[in-house]
Amino acid sequence: MRGGIVGRGARAVVVVAAIVAAIGAASCGGDGAKRTRDAGEGDARSFMMGISTLPRELNAKSYDEAFKLAGDTGEMVLIQRTVPWAEFMPGADVNQATADTTAAEKQAIEAGKLKLFFAIDPTDSSTGRDRLAGLPPESAGKTFADADIRAAFVSYAKYVALNYKPAYMALGVEINLYLDKNPDAVGDFASLYNEAYDRVKEISPDTQVTVTFQYEDLQALLPTEDKHQTEWPLIKPFAPKLDVMAISTYPSFVYSSAADIPANYYSQLTAFTDRPIVIAEMGYSSAAGAQGINDGSEPEQDAFVRRALVEAQTLHMPFIIWFAGWDPAFARNTSLGVFQHIGLRRTDDTEKPAWQTWVEAARRPYVGGSEK
Repeated sequence: MRGGIVGRGARAVVVVAAIVAAIGAASCGGDGAKRTRDAGEGDARSFMMGISTLPRELNAKSYDEAFKLAGDTGEMVLIQRTVPWAEFMPGADVNQATADTTAAEKQAIEAGKLKLFFAIDPTDSSTGRDRLAGLPPESAGKTFADADIRAAFVSYAKYVALNYKPAYMALGVEINLYLDKNPDAVGDFASLYNEAYDRVKEISPDTQVTVTFQYEDLQALLPTEDKHQTEWPLIKPFAPKLDVMAISTYPSFVYSSAADIPANYYSQLTAFTDRPIVIAEMGYSSAAGAQGINDGSEPEQDAFVRRALVEAQTLHMPFIIWFAGWDPAFARNTSLGVFQHIGLRRTDDTEKPAWQTWVEAARRPYVGGSEK
């Protein structure tokens, strides 16, 4: 599915969010609202909770609010960003906008007392992740086999490691979708991942490094992907240098009722990895999505949040991240429409039932210690 409509969905939203980050860099920070997570109510939880920086609207104020929401209701925040290739090619310089964005985001993370998961997202969601995203015109069509592309990818990974010192870092997002369409690229990307992993560890040894996999696609469940075999073997080339096993999961593309999700849906992953499992991003639609895809309801979204919280505790996950704090207002009547109802809060900032479930869990005292 991510190769079709979904490929133009969540990941394209992330690209837009990155633009907002650059526009709104100077506004990031501030004191935020009352911190829900400090209340310390109920049974302890062993996992961190987080939300991404996906804004409600495409403006600086909304981007700032996304950081504050993460800080008020969890311990983590996800920044997911395309590689700014032109700035990191051999001989190139980082531009001032990138430097300003970095400084502002670091300030916002510190103000929220958050741990950062930074996901480098090099592939093009608008074309179903069949190619690299955001390449300068002179590099159009190049792949992970190209020496300059490889150098730029490693250089950007080093920049993130040095300047953000993230607790967790992904060197690729939903990489199985790219490898689906480029099976001959497994060796090229795996070797690049290994090289970037080593360079990141030299700079920031405590950063936990991974690459993320789209979980429904790994299981051959997505209804718009013409495939009939699971892809568990794609994990193996990366296994020696996966600090955590990271997945994205959007089960409402497959199951309109959370009760239909199999009991072993997430626990089966333990048969294919010995690393701690983390949910790098997740969502469940609270209404029917565009084009009849991504079906759900507010009660079903709430039921899935409850299920995810139990899975996180049972499987000893270090963290889980909900992708969208709010329904993205800019998704309506666009190719992103399949994601217009995945937020825990509505576009008008009113609460869905799942929001209260999330907040109640965030109030529980966090007693884990696996994070860096």
